[in-house]
This record gives sequence, C-alpha cells and structure tokens, in this order.
Amino acid sequence: MKAWFEEHFQEDYLRVYDHRDEEKAADELSYIMQYLPLERGMKAVDLCCGNGRHSRWVARQGIHVTALDLSPVLLKKAIDLTSDLPVQYMRGDVRDVSLKTEYDAAFNIFTSFGYFSDDTENELVFVRAFEALKENGWFFFDYLNPNYVKQNLVPKDYSEKDGLEITQERNISSGFVNKRITIQEQGSKREYKERVKLYEQAELKEMLSRNGFVMEYIFGNYDASPFYEKESPRQIFICRKQSLE
Repeated sequence: MKAWFEEHFQEDYLRVYDHRDEEKAADELSYIMQYLPLERGMKAVDLCCGNGRHSRWVARQGIHVTALDLSPVLLKKAIDLTSDLPVQYMRGDVRDVSLKTEYDAAFNIFTSFGYFSDDTENELVFVRAFEALKENGWFFFDYLNPNYVKQNLVPKDYSEKDGLEITQERNISSGFVNKRITIQEQGSKREYKERVKLYEQAELKEMLSRNGFVMEYIFGNYDASPFYEKESPRQIFICRKQSLE
C-alpha cells in the first residue's frame, strides 16, 4: 500500500494548488533570504522541492540549485517551468538519498516535513541536510506552527476551480493534522489524504541541535516577523551547520 504522499502529489494536486506559484515563492523567500548571506555562484540543495517554485527563485539570485523530490509528476512540471536557470532536478526519497558535503545552503520549505509516523524517519530530513552542507553552511527549515493550526483550523470548505468541485475536510487526531480532499469532475470522484505530524518548537530545536545545527534565527512568518507561540502561522529556523566532532 502506498503512503499518502505517493498517492497525493499528482496532476490533481497541481490543479488544486495552482495558486502556489512563482509570485508566492517570491513572497515567501524575499525577506527571509536576507538572513542567509549567500553569494552568486554558491550551491544549494532544495530537499522536497515539489514543482520547484522555491528552487527557481533561489536560482534567479545566481545560486546553483540541486532540487530533490519523490513525485515524478511534480518534477516534470518543475522541469517544464524551468529554463535558462541553474537548477538540476533529481528524483529520490529524502530518507535514502546520498548527498555530498558540497552545498553552501540547504532548504526544506513549506511544510515538506512530518510526513512519516516515525520520528526517526522525519528526522532524516535534518540528517540529509547536515550531510549535504559544507561546514558552517546554512539550513533554512520552514514548518507550520501547531498552536496556530489548532486555533485556526477550518474543519470543512468547498470551492470550484476549472471544472473541479473541491471539498476539503480537516481534523487533528493523535498528534497529526489530517486533510481529506474530495474532487468531483464530470461525474467522477477522486479522494486524496494529507497527514502531517505536529511538532512543537522545543521538539524541533532538540532534533536540529542533536543533528549538528545551531539556530541563528527563528521567525514566525515569511515576512521575518518574530515567532509568537499562539499568533505565528509558521516556525522558520535559520541554522548553521557545525561539526559534530
């Protein structure tokens, strides 16, 4: 049986979330990236890149990007949208990929984390980022804020888009935020699930620290605003790699 993220990131995902585009990527990165002193010609790796919108924004700043994702559908879309930019896409599972210590920065952006039931498997994102980075390299980790999610969860909504009737149902259970997406189109019905584990900031700090990262900044949203436990929608960590020796 396939995991939810293997079933979910297909053509329907691209249609439902087509508002997550280049403009949104710019909004999400332009302020925060000022805290990463990267220079043109440096190298970065985007772990779980999706359709590559963040990778392309970074590449437009003159950074050479390696972008990894498991979904062949999202990678094909990423390649279709990328031209004359220094981005190399590769397919792989972030848990298993082997990355050399050659990158100046690593990214895990927009809740591309917490997909697995086992904490050790989720933590492998940090392990792979550490392995990929040069010493003192930068790690940009962006995750939802569980307290904000709990207070602002919309149990159900309905929308129509390009001939699709989309119903999204959400709940929190056993430490996970769950979403069921039902799509109806011309008499056919398709269902997808999302399931992301909720991690409090103390847990994430402990994970990052034991994997060799020192936290330089913690922000509460993409505008680089401070983190507030109840009000901030995001937990954004800007970290540096230090030697474990």
